[in-house]
Amino acid sequence: MSFVDVQFLGCGDAFGSGGRFNTCFHVKSAKNSFLIDCGASSMVAIKKFNLDPNSIDTIFLTHLHGDHFAGVIFFLMDARYLAGRTPPLTIAGPKGVKQRIIDTMNVLYPGCWDKGHDFEIRFFEMARGVRQVINHIGVHPYKAQHLEDGNDFILRFDVDGKVITYSGDTGWTDNLIPATKDCDLFICESHQFDKQCEFHLDYKTIKDKSDQIGAKTTVLTHLGPDALDKLNDMTLQVAFDGMKISV
Repeated sequence: MSFVDVQFLGCGDAFGSGGRFNTCFHVKSAKNSFLIDCGASSMVAIKKFNLDPNSIDTIFLTHLHGDHFAGVIFFLMDARYLAGRTPPLTIAGPKGVKQRIIDTMNVLYPGCWDKGHDFEIRFFEMARGVRQVINHIGVHPYKAQHLEDGNDFILRFDVDGKVITYSGDTGWTDNLIPATKDCDLFICESHQFDKQCEFHLDYKTIKDKSDQIGAKTTVLTHLGPDALDKLNDMTLQVAFDGMKISV
């Protein structure tokens, strides 16, 4: 069984706390190269860490907040004007993902969407509780606890025999238990240190629930100012921009 490599291109929150890029993780396996989330600053991170954007075949989005999806616009602009992309690109996200991307591009670069692309863009709407196979990648969305409209996911991936789970943005939900069961890597947001929030996780809750989290390895991400100030008090691994891990 081959390794699956994960690089944390961006592990910051919506506010750039600690000077970190918005959420964006690159997963590389023998068959695939894909992104999990693509926040607004992700193209800067992709260039900084010398990743070829044309090698990426799929972008999975947990929810449609700007720090998790807005980088798709700049990815598409780069694909058209600089990278000269020809391979198809798959974008998988929650309900309404295609229209949100079109609307956002029309705001940021009016008229550009209507010019078309020299490569095919395939959109998939994922549904919670329904496992799909997209470009040889198994993905099982679980309901997160972040958005009032419920259009948000915890994502569990099956990639070349390895399982990677990403919490997305979420408060504690028992959906995290099946989502992390026996997974090789759990990427978990920890926006606060010990201040509980209905829509975000905190380090204390993650530690208190550690016996229910079934991951072999847990890496924390999306830390806010309070959590960053308490790094020395954390025993779980914390991601940094550019960090690589193999599972």
